Parts: sequence; structure tokens; C-alpha cells
Amino acid sequence: MAFWKLSHSSCASRFRRALLLVLSVICIGSVFSHAVLAEDRPVLRIGDQRGAIKALLKVAGELDQIPYRLEWSIFPVGAPLVEAIAANALDFGYVGDATATFALAGHAPIKTINVWRFHGFGAALIVPEKSSIHKLADLKAKKIALVRGSPAHLLVAAAFKQAGIPLSETHLINLTVADAKAALASGSVDAWAIWDPFIAAAELNDHARVILSSQGIIDEVLCGVASDRAIATKRAQLLDFIARVQRAHAWADSHIPDYARVYADDTGVSYEVALKTIERMKVVVTQAVEDQDIAVHQKVADLYFELGIIPAHLDVTQAYDRSFVVGEAGASRSP
Repeated sequence: MAFWKLSHSSCASRFRRALLLVLSVICIGSVFSHAVLAEDRPVLRIGDQRGAIKALLKVAGELDQIPYRLEWSIFPVGAPLVEAIAANALDFGYVGDATATFALAGHAPIKTINVWRFHGFGAALIVPEKSSIHKLADLKAKKIALVRGSPAHLLVAAAFKQAGIPLSETHLINLTVADAKAALASGSVDAWAIWDPFIAAAELNDHARVILSSQGIIDEVLCGVASDRAIATKRAQLLDFIARVQRAHAWADSHIPDYARVYADDTGVSYEVALKTIERMKVVVTQAVEDQDIAVHQKVADLYFELGIIPAHLDVTQAYDRSFVVGEAGASRSP
């Protein structure tokens, strides 16, 4: 009897070990299989400015169950982002119409396939708290730091034109964001044309003053720019990604504090800066590019040409692909 018990116990033990071995092999095979499948999925390479879109998709739950892989590249401003798309180093990203215009003037092989209608604060001109500058006319013969070809450059050009002041009566200094921030703090420049979250950070951290913003001065669209290669080979992924962005923005409208927390964590700005940025950001992600969107962009290109910022007139219509349409519920569909 004792022998039977011993044999039964030994067999049971061997069975358990064998079962564990089989399960381990299955698990390892499953992990390997998933890894292979993940590598086999198509890749969509996204450019993002300061991680804002990635944070938005993350907090809205739109990074879950994606049938392709996302590879993110983060940029401080839009110019290098759109250059990477033009060079086929990235597939897609959002940049201001001013930035897209500057790239198109350089014959960048890109197309806008989706737009955001931007109704928020936009770019702004800021000055130090104790500056004697209080209005645009005070900037005559002064130095304004900006990123050449950016939405902030557009704001300065449009504001001076609206005020009837020749742009030649001020000094535009092309600087990176980091250098412009330091130049304003040191007094090397008198004003800084920039956008959020840099405006919000300057207001909250450095007590900078806003003397004017894009609102009421210039209409803008944000261009969803893709490479010709991505348009030809990754249409389904691009449509799905845009649909996710559209749903995420709709969700964020009623979850601003939640978005601000993730935005702060992911980008490194404070929660207060993130909240101020998001509260005044009014964006509508379109289902499809419409005539009115191209008209807004064309005015930007015309202004840039009129002021000599770009060397030749541009017909921006040629830089749009209107075949990308996203369904009303955020589900992508082909036109």
C-alpha cells in the first residue's frame, strides 16, 4: 500500500512537472509568436511637437488595440518635423499652415491630408513683465525673436500688416525656442513671438506679458502632413490614426483636467502650464479637407509672398490630398 502511494505520488509529481514544462513551452511560444506578429505589423511613423498628440491619444484611450505599430519622434517645433516627413524619415505629423507653407516654398514633397480648424489663442507676442512695450507700435526698431516660417512668424507679419506698419521697421531675429527664451530673459531681444505651451510657461513662471495673440488677427489651420510614400502605401493606417485623433479631441473637450495631467507628465511642463495651454486651445479635427480650409492656408501663403518671406507665389491647392475622409463617429472610411 505504501509502495502504491509512493508510485502514485511520484507519477503525479512527474505529471505536474511535465504539464508545467508543456505550459512553459506554450507560453514561450505564445510570447515569441506575439513578438513576431508585432514585428510583422505595419509601422506608422508619427512626428509630434513636444509629445502633445501622444499624450492626448494616451489619456483618451486611443493608443489601445491599434492594428499597426506606432513609432514616435518628438520635436520642439514644427520645421524639423515637416523636414523629416519630406525626407521620408516620418510618415505623418501636424504642423501649422505657416510651417507647411515655408516647407512647400522649398519644394518639399508633402501633402496635407487632414486639418484642424484652430480657433484658440494661437501664437502670441510676449514681453518681460517690466517692459515699456505695451502695444505693437512700441516694437518699432525693436528686436523680436521668433522661429522663421513658424506660426509665430505669421502672427508678426499679419499683425504689422493689419496695423499698417512696415515689417522693415522692426528687427526679426531667427532663434530656436531655447535661445529665444534666454535672449528675452537677458534683454538681448525685446519681445518673443511664440505659441503654447511656451507662452503659458513664460506667463506663469517668468511673469511675461502678452501684448497680442493670433485671435482677431489671422485665421489658421493646422495641417496634417504626410509623405507621398505614406499616402501611397499606408492609407488605412493614416485614416485610422486621424480618426483616433478626432475621437481623442472630442473626448478631451469634456476632460480637460485629465488631459492636462497626462500632458504635464509626458511633456515635462507643470500641471498649471498644461492646464492653461489646454483651456485656451480650441480645435476641431475635420472629417475631410474643405474649400474653406484651403482658402485659409492660401491667405497665409499669399501674405508670406507679399512680404517677401517666401520667394515665389504658391498655389497651396496642389499640396492637398482631399481623398482622405473620416466618418462622423470617428471611424475611418474611404471616400
